[in-house]
Amino acid sequence: MRSSTFSVAELPVAPQPDLDVDVRTLRSWQAADEDGDPVLVIKDDDVTVVIDIGLGGSWDAAIRAAEGLGAEAFKYALRLREVWAAQQRAEDGS
Repeated sequence: MRSSTFSVAELPVAPQPDLDVDVRTLRSWQAADEDGDPVLVIKDDDVTVVIDIGLGGSWDAAIRAAEGLGAEAFKYALRLREVWAAQQRAEDGS
């Protein structure tokens, strides 16, 4: 079991997922659906997820949600970097 350098109180407990993707093998790219609308494809070694605007959805709401997703992904990458650095310091005895 990996130890975390962050207290449990810092983050909410994650809900039970419908599926998991492995960020270490994650790839993402833009594509078009059958109607020609833009979609975001997220794929790891086992799972493919397509994020689209949905039926009858608001373009404005889709844009805000995509921006939020991008911002959270960036913050997640920063947190991973912090945890990795802390683990390296602990291994080095610093």
